[in-house]
Amino acid sequence: MKAFKLINIVLIALLFSACSDLFDVVPQDTLDPSKIDKTKLQQLRNGIYQYIPGGTGAANRDGFVDNGYSRNPWDSHGGIIQKGTINAATNVAYDYSGIRVCNTFIDLTSKMDIDDETAKLVEVYTAESRVMRAWLHANITLFYGDAVIVEELTNDYGQEGVARVGQDEVRKWILRELDEAIAILPVSNDPARFNKAIATAIKARLAYFFGEYKQAEDAARYVIDKGGYALLSGVTSNTGMEEDNEFFSQLVDYSTLGIDKAAFEQGIQNYYSIWHTDGAANTEAIMFKEYEPNEQYGDWTRFASFLPPPLTNYQGWATIVPIQPLVDAYWMTDGTEFSPVDYATINQQFQVLEQKMLDIVNQDGVSEVEAIRQLYASGDLTSDDFMTQFRNRDARLYASIMFPFSSVRAFQEDLFYSYKSTIRNHGESGYTFRKMAASERYDDFGSAWGGGYGVSGVDFPIMRLAEMLLIYAEAHTQTTGYDATVETELNKLRDRLGMPHVPSGLGKTEAIEFIRSERRIEMAGEGLRYFDIRMYEDATRNGGVKGKHAASVVMSDKAYTDISGRVNSVELTWAQRLMLMPIPTTAMDRNSQLKQNDGY
Repeated sequence: MKAFKLINIVLIALLFSACSDLFDVVPQDTLDPSKIDKTKLQQLRNGIYQYIPGGTGAANRDGFVDNGYSRNPWDSHGGIIQKGTINAATNVAYDYSGIRVCNTFIDLTSKMDIDDETAKLVEVYTAESRVMRAWLHANITLFYGDAVIVEELTNDYGQEGVARVGQDEVRKWILRELDEAIAILPVSNDPARFNKAIATAIKARLAYFFGEYKQAEDAARYVIDKGGYALLSGVTSNTGMEEDNEFFSQLVDYSTLGIDKAAFEQGIQNYYSIWHTDGAANTEAIMFKEYEPNEQYGDWTRFASFLPPPLTNYQGWATIVPIQPLVDAYWMTDGTEFSPVDYATINQQFQVLEQKMLDIVNQDGVSEVEAIRQLYASGDLTSDDFMTQFRNRDARLYASIMFPFSSVRAFQEDLFYSYKSTIRNHGESGYTFRKMAASERYDDFGSAWGGGYGVSGVDFPIMRLAEMLLIYAEAHTQTTGYDATVETELNKLRDRLGMPHVPSGLGKTEAIEFIRSERRIEMAGEGLRYFDIRMYEDATRNGGVKGKHAASVVMSDKAYTDISGRVNSVELTWAQRLMLMPIPTTAMDRNSQLKQNDGY
């Protein structure tokens, strides 16, 4: 499966000069179509897949909204989007390079002199290119609204430029392109290449974002029933996760809540393992980006972007971290809503527990981690008031987020997390993402660039079955109502967590609010919430339910310090213009027909 990464980089670079703007010019003599044999055809096809949206970088989009914080402007545009100070000097996602690659492939292969066998391959590969092209156009319209549709390879738009097409027309074209490609794609294709189910899953996601609920419902249903995927469950736990589960179990009142301890602990392991199970063994992954534990094909961001220094022996900068509103969003262990603790109280409780730790450090001359170990061994850690907000919480909170003083032995032997507000590379929130971060203790990893960087070789899921269950649940509720079929799909998520089933008998509005809350929790850190909250805000797409997750509700005039109360980090602001991003000045300068989005 990973052999697909071994492409002819020189050939791809010559042919597909990565032009980010549709006005960039492609060399006219890069490759003679008559000289494309089956080997080169495969290489050209592989080049298209270099542009798959998502991956670890998508987590930065959670730092655009109320899920996360990314403090460095060179890592993410999150700070200026959260604060509402974004302007046309910044290019958030205006990029036609992948679209040009798809069009180049389609253009070249249409000119080949080929036999019938190769013609069948070209038909499928062209359908794959159309899926990718549609997906990349979707990225542009979701960020910018109206968009230029580019269906052919051209190097001459003329001095008059080319106008954007209205977003409704763009989105209809995208869904139509996907339908036509899906009709051609085989049920089974080469590993990690678009087939009928994968392309239909992409359609389900995009139709949902476009507010086309019937299409989203039907597409998600097909993937659920015919895709051959299964939620990852029954995963064998490693020693580090078993030790972490022992810590979490001291925070959960199993007998009082009537929760099966073994099933709940297995649920934490099941969910965490989605990001730590490689390749085909990950039965839940519809699409993933492939990696190998070496300098050429490894993923260094799973160390550097997600981990602070204590949790890795390599570069760890914690450049995207969860924030308090996300922590507060997780359900209680019994599936009921959490009542957030006053934030000033949390700050004070942190400082009190921190001082207990420092007193032991000073009295016994031990490290901070050893002091936390002593507090844990005595029972004083998990019973401390600071742990109130972490008691009896959703299994996915424990699997997804590392919080101060918690056990992190899945990452380093016998380690507890000592958050330092004075060290910027601790992330400046107090929290770090657990589920997506690489583990030196158990993951397939290597070192790179002189040994200073860790690189993960674990494939990273960018679309998974759980998302399809949630899309189906909301889309069906929008079109038909909240019924037993919706409950069945949602309860699949609960069963794999060892948590109680979802409530029955909800009205439409109440059910949609509930499903959107479940979606936020299940998909946290995966880069979807930026699009979600804007869809909920949009009366033309939200199905008549704006609700508590709409952008104007969750982003309006809120500010958060880190958990210690010492670092002013996150400012959330909302204005209607932020429904869309500004078209970059560089693009406006090159195309006289581009009109800037309102408010910029």
